[in-house]
Amino acid sequence: IGAAGGDGTALGATGQDAGRLVATGIDVVAGDVLDLFVGTAGGDATSSTSGTAGLNADPADVDGDFDGVAGGTDGIDFSGGGGAGSSIVVDGDVIASTFGGDAGGAGLDASADNEDGRGGGYTSADTDASYDATATSASAPVITGTGVACVADAPYLNFVSAEDGAATVDFVAPENDNGIDITGYEVSVDGGATWDALATTTSEGRTEGTVTGLTNETAYSVGVRAVGGTSSSLKGQPSQFQSVTPYRPLPAPVITSLTTGPSQVTLTWTAPAGAVKGYDVGWSTGAMGDRGCATAPTVLTCTFVVPAGSGYIVGVRAIDSQDRLGVYASRDSVTVPGPAVPSAIPTRDDGDIVGPTGPITSIIAGQKLTLQGSGFAPNSTVQLTIFSPPVSLGTVVTDENGAFSVEVTIPANLANGTHTLVATGINPDGTTRNLVITVTVSGGVATLANTGFDTAVPLTGGALALLAGAGMLVGARRRSSN
Repeated sequence: IGAAGGDGTALGATGQDAGRLVATGIDVVAGDVLDLFVGTAGGDATSSTSGTAGLNADPADVDGDFDGVAGGTDGIDFSGGGGAGSSIVVDGDVIASTFGGDAGGAGLDASADNEDGRGGGYTSADTDASYDATATSASAPVITGTGVACVADAPYLNFVSAEDGAATVDFVAPENDNGIDITGYEVSVDGGATWDALATTTSEGRTEGTVTGLTNETAYSVGVRAVGGTSSSLKGQPSQFQSVTPYRPLPAPVITSLTTGPSQVTLTWTAPAGAVKGYDVGWSTGAMGDRGCATAPTVLTCTFVVPAGSGYIVGVRAIDSQDRLGVYASRDSVTVPGPAVPSAIPTRDDGDIVGPTGPITSIIAGQKLTLQGSGFAPNSTVQLTIFSPPVSLGTVVTDENGAFSVEVTIPANLANGTHTLVATGINPDGTTRNLVITVTVSGGVATLANTGFDTAVPLTGGALALLAGAGMLVGARRRSSN
């Protein structure tokens, strides 16, 4: 609270009860030094002098902004001095302050908002008393405070998954630990009424822990918080809470076969015991994953499309009547091949390989070329080849619409002449799909005749003379042999 302003000598010229009141929070750490500077009150005016200005001893206030202003006079009466503001300094920096009260004015119509004796920190008269301290504080400018131990921010709860008599929580550590050494986590299953220690593991920025001893088919409100400090006595802010109901999941199906083809996986299984509403088939590579199929309870096989690659995890789980997931059955280290490079130019299906601006009719050996195509299975691998002989130009994975666009490099050693571009992949139904287009190649290797001479080069000058000489030599040899 800032200090009060002094009284003026005019009728009704009483100073403000006190300066403004401010409440603030200050972040500090061990070793910080807080200097507290309480302003002094402005002096009252007398019948012959103005009131003195209230002062703030803060050495950081080099401009005297926190000091009050000395009172003035209207020639007959005198005004009081403005009260000084109060301030808090941490390591030489002012981090919180409040203003002193205005003084009582001079003159018969003087008010308590006299610019000649305004409180410290003001640049104009105080016309709004809504933040002024109450009369009980008028004689007691003061700085008070309560130390509050810092705690870690709330973790972010990603999800809570139901288990058999248990629940697994997945969350992200607090964004700010506020200087507290986080030593562990606690979990609540009753909306924050009680908390217990939670054993956790952390991987790739996500933390996970499992709560056991829960009752199946009973709803729980689950949240987590960080703990730290001496003996983990500082309890962090709690995360948001999520509802979860543990249950006994359906047993895992039994996988009977897994086969692969170009960009395809086929999984077959037998049904587990229990009432099954359907099945969920999925795949992952560790870094990404997706659903392959969702089947009816009587459909025990699934064929789905994935990009060619290795290290796939493929699995299936049953879904119960309440749409809850059963235990997962999986196969690891699955390799899915891509389309093979054709050994001969295949038959063209509907559609063409095109460029960004339309059909491609001619290309230059060694150039970079953008090839585009469509009509393939979404997220499948397409093999690009140029004939003949067949040379792979690489592979590309189609987008969610079954289309691709990729830049390739045409081999520099292609023979000039007619060649064929082929894109080989699969249709949405899994059958083979080929896009075939004939192009003319230039800028490559010139075509040679059987004699070994370049038939593309015209015979002129010395070349004609050389052939003529050769002919005469042959003729001479024949005559001599006769």
